[in-house]
Amino acid sequence: MKITEREEQIIRIQSQNRYREINESLEKDLPVEATRVMKATVEASLIEEVKAHREKCPGGCARRSGYYQRSLDSQYGRIEKLNVPKLRQRNGESVVNSDSL
Repeated sequence: MKITEREEQIIRIQSQNRYREINESLEKDLPVEATRVMKATVEASLIEEVKAHREKCPGGCARRSGYYQRSLDSQYGRIEKLNVPKLRQRNGESVVNSDSL
């Protein structure tokens, strides 16, 4: 489910619901759920970008070397411990800027 779909679903339920406690719970859970979905989506996208980069690189000039963690600010809050794939460069032939990932 996309983030906007989840948000629309929660807003629809809120508008139909007259119970304040449930509305407050939904407002609290929306950012948590949105950041969880965004984290999974961004991590999957980064992995696919690294795969595409490695396929273009002649002779496999960059090898995977685990992950490093970053934080990312979004409209729903901060995403902590975002796993960003690392590439090991061989003899400086392949330089991948983390800002481009």
